Amino acid sequence: MKIFNKTQFHPVILMLLAVCSVVSMQSCKEDIDDSALYTFTGETMIDHLENHPDTFSCYLTLLKRVHPSNKSVSTMYELLSARGNYTCFAPNNEAITHYVDSLYQIGEETTNDLTQISDSLAQAIVFNTIIENGNNSAYESTSFQDPMPTNNMNDRPIRVTYSADENGNTQIFINIHAKVIEKDVEVENGYIHVIDNVISPSNATVADLISATDNTQIFGDLLKTTGWDMKMTNYRDYSYDEKDEAGTTYFGSSGSWEGKYPEHRYLKYTVFVETDSVLEANGITDVESLKQYLKEHAYYDSNTSWGDDYENEDNAVNQFVAYHCVAIGLSWSNMVMWSNEYGYSNANLNDGSTFRVNVWEYWETMGKHRRTLKVTGLRNNRRQINRYSVYNKTTYREIASQCEDGIEVLQTNGQNDNESLNGYYFPINDMLVWTEKVPNKVLNERMRYDICSLLPEMISAGCRLNRTASWYFTPDYFENIPQMSDQTEFEYLSNTAGAGGSGSWLNYQSDEFNIRGVYDFVMKLPPVPYTGTYEIRYGVNANGNRGMAQIYVGKNPNNLPAIGIPLDLRIGGGNALVGWQSDATLGSEDAINELDKTMRLNGYMKGPKYFCPGAGIPGRDCTNCLRRIIFTGQLEAGETYYIRFKSVLSSTQTEFFYDYLELVPKSIYNGDIAEDKW
Repeated sequence: MKIFNKTQFHPVILMLLAVCSVVSMQSCKEDIDDSALYTFTGETMIDHLENHPDTFSCYLTLLKRVHPSNKSVSTMYELLSARGNYTCFAPNNEAITHYVDSLYQIGEETTNDLTQISDSLAQAIVFNTIIENGNNSAYESTSFQDPMPTNNMNDRPIRVTYSADENGNTQIFINIHAKVIEKDVEVENGYIHVIDNVISPSNATVADLISATDNTQIFGDLLKTTGWDMKMTNYRDYSYDEKDEAGTTYFGSSGSWEGKYPEHRYLKYTVFVETDSVLEANGITDVESLKQYLKEHAYYDSNTSWGDDYENEDNAVNQFVAYHCVAIGLSWSNMVMWSNEYGYSNANLNDGSTFRVNVWEYWETMGKHRRTLKVTGLRNNRRQINRYSVYNKTTYREIASQCEDGIEVLQTNGQNDNESLNGYYFPINDMLVWTEKVPNKVLNERMRYDICSLLPEMISAGCRLNRTASWYFTPDYFENIPQMSDQTEFEYLSNTAGAGGSGSWLNYQSDEFNIRGVYDFVMKLPPVPYTGTYEIRYGVNANGNRGMAQIYVGKNPNNLPAIGIPLDLRIGGGNALVGWQSDATLGSEDAINELDKTMRLNGYMKGPKYFCPGAGIPGRDCTNCLRRIIFTGQLEAGETYYIRFKSVLSSTQTEFFYDYLELVPKSIYNGDIAEDKW
């Protein structure tokens, strides 16, 4: 895997801060394809802006200056006059005037005359406001997501947050500061949403942004002291951009499975940060006071160093900082996923009261010690790290008296920007430390991983649950898939009906990987919290289109031992080898539990009751929604294990379904208390 440091990507990612091209200012006629113009009966985007000069004259001035690309002779003004689908967050005159004046006052611009400001500033203001939706519909406010599924023309995500005004009315904010003051202005070529501030995302790295923010100074210093600031400077793998596949459409070997390769391969990060006030409340103001705190509270092994070589990843302070960092660009909305879990309602995605049960994700943190954060999404749309939850086995609601609060994650840092060029940081309200409770209590449970959560690059690229396309990935796209044959067609499918929909089949978290060709790939498994005996379970959706795969598990990705006989994904619950019968048919709890034992002896389990694959029916009640126990054995904490799936059929059309894995300690599947059916 290539490493891209600041000096490698800095000139490219900051291209908007340099003059991008010299365009003849004497040319009055632009080279634009007249065939791309509509004969409109209503307003185009430019028509609407022109018809409201008191609001948009400044924006129009910039649109007439800026070109869609370095190679384009036409301007953004002409682009927005033509056919297409665009989402435009148009700043009003006051917003642009205030922003340019502020830069002039601090000396970043030599003038506040919009016709004379730098080309890079004019381009940045314009590009940050526009999303090119291509063949898809532009975004009206009811379809806003955080972040928006498509980046703006500056290749940056558009973030969306909500708050209530003094009268209780919902307000929409774009990238924290820009309030939408008029929404859903429908024009022939898209939607305009008027904002009261210029969208100006930070070009700092996530570590630099933390260090530059007033209330996160202590943690910013810790990032520098431990060297983790320099380990989080990557942004984009520009060698991927040069591949023929990047951004192209692919139809698969059958010629019928249309999908798209991501345009870019992003390398992003998320940091959970104690604010200065939280650290100071725990007596921490510098490295030495943190070291003393860790001696009293942390759960580190005997190899931990307590010296002053803070860049050593065995150092206690280094381990503390690393446990706050995740090599994934996690926005607020994809930190956890509300999807098709039991009782989910998608009537109002922004209303936490519609969420029936908790959701969660497990994220591997950075550093050599391979540790895990559990983020739980609570019913009121909150997120907590390392919350200990106990559930009612009938409703799967939390039993409040038996639960223990985790560390609260805050969506924003007040008026401080928490989105950087290469990721996010989120303030937390308590000390995030690898204590004995985390591996032995919080993570001593069945850990269910959607496959997406194991592939950071696809999340950072915005592909997860991105329904604008099905997605294909090249063999070297994922760091956690170190080996993939050229014959492997690795496709991601997101359910097009939408999360919570009931009209079609929905796999766990409403998506799946469906892999074809004579596939053969190796994937890194997530870490286990403590050394012990574990089961690895594979989520099955059996049908006649599937194939057969030999499974291998071990430490050496180049020489993995085979595990058992090949897995036949055509075998569903109706097959005698599985022995599935519905709970309703069995009737009594004793009969249900007895069948579960019999199925386990056959290597199978019913699907989880937790999520609903179709029409609100829990997975446990679906004949072909199963779990196959593919491995039982000892796994060691801190070690890296790999799993390999290799087709044993010669057909290129049989499908390998890949949805979720479960890592389950023996204390859960063979403990004193029977494992729940969820």
